[in-house]
Amino acid sequence: MSKTQEIKVAELLVNLTDDHWFNPTIFGRYLADQPVYTVDRIVEMLVSVISELDKVYELLKVNGTSSEGLLLANELNECIKAYQEINVISNLKLPKPTVYNIKREVKVEPRVFGYTDEYKNPFDQV
Repeated sequence: MSKTQEIKVAELLVNLTDDHWFNPTIFGRYLADQPVYTVDRIVEMLVSVISELDKVYELLKVNGTSSEGLLLANELNECIKAYQEINVISNLKLPKPTVYNIKREVKVEPRVFGYTDEYKNPFDQV
């Protein structure tokens, strides 16, 4: 099974960022110096990455582990959500806000085992 172009580029990017000599500033400048249509696709990609990292942050926050990058992604995602509430963005395909439907637990009726009344011993009733 062949990999899509997106997966190949993502794997290449991950491998490059693991290199000590990778310079994110040069990478960012090159991506910013593109035609408007390409910049829009890049922003769509960045918003998707931020949205996914925010989900990772929410999962790791429960365990008490996180990083500054994940914290920043969480804050940026909140800013993007606030911007989307105020402005209508029609040319960008941004990820839809994730709504988690948490199923409420049904209240469990306690079942009594053993003595029904703690002061009344059933063996005393002879």
